[in-house]
Parts: sequence; C-alpha cells; structure tokens
Amino acid sequence: MTKTNIINTEKADRFLRMFPPRMKQLDKQIKLIDNCSSSNYEWGFTDTVPTFFIVIFHKLTLTAKTFGLKVDVRINGKSIEETYEDANDQYQQSLEGG
Repeated sequence: MTKTNIINTEKADRFLRMFPPRMKQLDKQIKLIDNCSSSNYEWGFTDTVPTFFIVIFHKLTLTAKTFGLKVDVRINGKSIEETYEDANDQYQQSLEGG
C-alpha cells in the first residue's frame, strides 16, 4: 500500500471522523452474525450461509477495490466471481421472502 500526501484536509478530517465508527459498526454486526453459528441455532439444513457470505464477500471485494486494494476471495476453492451471480439471485429471493 502506498500512502499519499493529504491534498484536502477537510476531506481527510471527514474521512477520519466517519470511517473508524463505520468499521466499528461493521465489526459489531460481524460479531452478531458469528453468534448465529453457535449451538443455539440450526443452520446446516440450508444453503443460506454460503449464499450470503458469497454476496457479502463480493461487496467487500468491490469496496476494497475502490480503496485501491486487490482482494482474492475463495469459498470452497471457487472464486467469488465464479459463484456470485447464482448466489446473488438466491440472496435476492431470500430477501423477498421466497
């Protein structure tokens, strides 16, 4: 990663004010999702978990790219790009209640 000099201090200050709290929120949400993997829940009967992770990893990969980061994510040996379209269709259907 290459650091650059600050060009606009107002934008830099805004970033430093907004980004860390948003990452903290994301971290809290990830912990809540992790709680669903405990023995209090049964989830092995459905493909919801891999489907949702594929969609989320795809979104995170695209977001990382906007920050100049190249991320290569694989689930069970397959790249996100190979599996995203089908997973996103299933994800959208599940959000619609079907």
